[in-house]
Amino acid sequence: MLQKEHRLTDKRDFQRVFHHGQSFANRYLVIYYLKNRNSEAFRVGFSVSKKVGKAVTRNRVKRLLREAFRNSSDQIKESYDLVVIARPSAAELEYESVVQNVHHLLRNMERPDAGKRKPAPQRTNSPGAQDKQGERRKGVR
Repeated sequence: MLQKEHRLTDKRDFQRVFHHGQSFANRYLVIYYLKNRNSEAFRVGFSVSKKVGKAVTRNRVKRLLREAFRNSSDQIKESYDLVVIARPSAAELEYESVVQNVHHLLRNMERPDAGKRKPAPQRTNSPGAQDKQGERRKGVR
């Protein structure tokens, strides 16, 4: 079980990480992270929605994630506030796969360009919209 100093529990802390932090994702998990200057240890919180499954499944996913982060605590060098969101596909994972996915997120989180990805360009659905070649898009009058 994660020690109390490593738990992120306050709703305001979750919101702060969501609004001001950076994110990285893979097929099963999404991680939001924000540097924490007030603490020397990392703190992690988990969010597993009802889309993942019923209560037994959600609790299993959270237990696996807590254990994976407890065993990976030496890999987190700096003090971060982390929020981990489990995608519905995470319900089918075994412990070894969860550990691999957590390590993947933590490795990529520490890359210098991890949170600096360009957002995808927004598409316009205005009448007469054209694609890059100047042709009218299907379904647009």
